[in-house]
Amino acid sequence: MNVGWMGFVWVGLGGAFGSMVRYGVGRLLGWWIPGASSMLGTGLVNLVGSFLLGVVVSVCTVGGKPNGWGLLLGVGFCGGLTTFSTLAMELADLLIAKRHWEMIGLGLGSLILGIAAFGAGLWLAGKP
Repeated sequence: MNVGWMGFVWVGLGGAFGSMVRYGVGRLLGWWIPGASSMLGTGLVNLVGSFLLGVVVSVCTVGGKPNGWGLLLGVGFCGGLTTFSTLAMELADLLIAKRHWEMIGLGLGSLILGIAAFGAGLWLAGKP
């Protein structure tokens, strides 16, 4: 399926919504859990986004390429929802604060759990 220039529209719409959801999750967590670290919100959206991307890749690809839904939900929404740049900043903050074990735990935990969540999404949607 060739989505052409509309692919940019789908990615933009999905990305805008995903970014708003990410911002909302951070705000809600701060409201529900006063004093909660921003790392909690970053970790949550990255894990949920990785899982959802696994489902989207499994369901919304044709010949290994995303269809319109894959662009909207995978590239756009999941791309806007998840945030590697914020994770990198949080890791750097922990390094500067000399909280090395927390930095290693957050970095490895995010990588390992993100891959596991993506695999779980693929598996749940029926792809090995």
